Amino acid sequence: MALGVCESKSQDGPDFPIGWYSVGRGRELASGEVQRVTAFDRELALFRTRSGQAVVTDAFCPHLGAHLGVEGRVVGETIRCPFHGWKFDASGDCVEIPYCDEIPERAKVRSWPVSETNGDIMVWYHPLEEAPAWEIPALEELSSDDWSEPQYWEFTIPNHVQNIAENTCDPEHFQYVHRMQDTPPSKVEIAEDGRVLHMVADAKDAAHPNTLHATLHNPGLAVVRTVYGPGAEMLVYSTAQPTSLEETHMRWTLTVRKEIVDLVGDDVMRGIKEGIGDDMPIWRHKIYRQKPVFCKGDTSLVGFRKWVRQFYIDDNAAA
Repeated sequence: MALGVCESKSQDGPDFPIGWYSVGRGRELASGEVQRVTAFDRELALFRTRSGQAVVTDAFCPHLGAHLGVEGRVVGETIRCPFHGWKFDASGDCVEIPYCDEIPERAKVRSWPVSETNGDIMVWYHPLEEAPAWEIPALEELSSDDWSEPQYWEFTIPNHVQNIAENTCDPEHFQYVHRMQDTPPSKVEIAEDGRVLHMVADAKDAAHPNTLHATLHNPGLAVVRTVYGPGAEMLVYSTAQPTSLEETHMRWTLTVRKEIVDLVGDDVMRGIKEGIGDDMPIWRHKIYRQKPVFCKGDTSLVGFRKWVRQFYIDDNAAA
């Protein structure tokens, strides 16, 4: 039998899954500011109009291809191309050419659906450009007086966004990667609408014993609530920016109940951040298994793989 090509060269991962993805922090985009963004293997332009609306468009001007996110300028509710001054509104239509009264019909750029929710600027991705199918839930904890001032953390993982989301539904790895004494009892449940996944784990033997409840709205959009006891809770809002099929930039917003903020708040938030360091060597070197060999104990992972299929169309479906 001939020796085949190394799996690191032959195993193709899935495409980008349908859903909401982060392209920036709202607090880091001032009125009139323009930013260059890379997401979904694409160049994009992010800007905030003078009225405060966050807008994301394809980057390249249809005229001669200048990058709107590099030296582009906000003028009122439009972005002005740095090359010849063509102006595009929030819908992507060209509304002014300074040296021509007649605007060509094809003078437009794609405008992406945007939702500025929970402090992040989110864009909707669908390979067929279909409209958003659901809204991002607002988290009351992030603006509540009962919770601490949020901490913000960002990091980049050299892997596909689905592999990162799958990690949430893999309780067995806690023992071997994060050095827990044993695997916490856990279960995966799918909401009645079939779209939202819930994973609950009882980590009573962790350094800080807790019950963890992760809610996944799509790969790359998760809310993780951890309860250590009455009035002792932590929330992590996790969003993802898939810059390419092999790299994902993560944005975390963390907060704890004020009852524990001075006692152990920083410790538990630091602990969950340090856990990423444990995962990183695995993520950096693992491949994507389209058809993994599961055993009977992998019920959570099997449940995740079945759930995640809905975020792909037939042409780029994940197994």
